[in-house]
Order: sequence, then structure tokens, then C-alpha cells
Amino acid sequence: MIRKRLPASLWIVAILQFVAPLLLPPSFYAGISPALWIVVAVVFALLGINLLRLKDWARVATIFVQGFSILVRLLTGIGNVIPTQGAPMDSVLLISSICSMLLSGLILFHVDQPDIQLLMQQ
Repeated sequence: MIRKRLPASLWIVAILQFVAPLLLPPSFYAGISPALWIVVAVVFALLGINLLRLKDWARVATIFVQGFSILVRLLTGIGNVIPTQGAPMDSVLLISSICSMLLSGLILFHVDQPDIQLLMQQ
């Protein structure tokens, strides 16, 4: 069996997948149960490990999860960042959402590159 040298950028993507969903304001962490955090950690660990094992399904799942993350951040932002009458704008949520969407977009861009697709299909 011939071992392929993994691009460093694929290692970075596998690791950074954990960061995008964690970019939340501190107030959001209190409402999430530890069991849910464990499930999220296991899902992202499986995606990261299987990206490094060059499984094409992990690339497709990463595209889905990161795209879904962008949509959720947009909807959360529209519902919570835009101030209602008399309430201040939630700037922490706005900044964390923008950072998370940018990171998810970079991950999507990278895993959808033709060279990464070819690497995973071999």
C-alpha cells in the first residue's frame, strides 16, 4: 500500500473544524448540555479523522456541516443581532458569527478544491 503525503492544509482543515462551532458568545454556552457537547465533539472528531484518512464521505459531510453552520449563523444573526426597539445590538454575537462564517467558508472553499477532491477519490 502506497501512503500518500497529506497536504498541510488538510491537517489544518481537520483541526479547524472544531473551532467554527465553538465560536459562540459565553452566554450561549450556559444553555447547552454537556451531553450535546460530547455528541458535537464526537461528530467533528470523526469528520476530522476521516478527512485525514482521505475518505470522500468525510469531505462531503464536511461540506454539508460547514454549509449548514453558515446558514444557522445567518439565521441566528438575523434573529438576535438586529436590535429590537429599545434593546442594544448584540455585538459579541455579531463578531463571533462573522468569524465563524468566515472560517466555515474557508473550510468549504478548501475541501471543494479540485486537487483535494482528486486526492480523496483515489
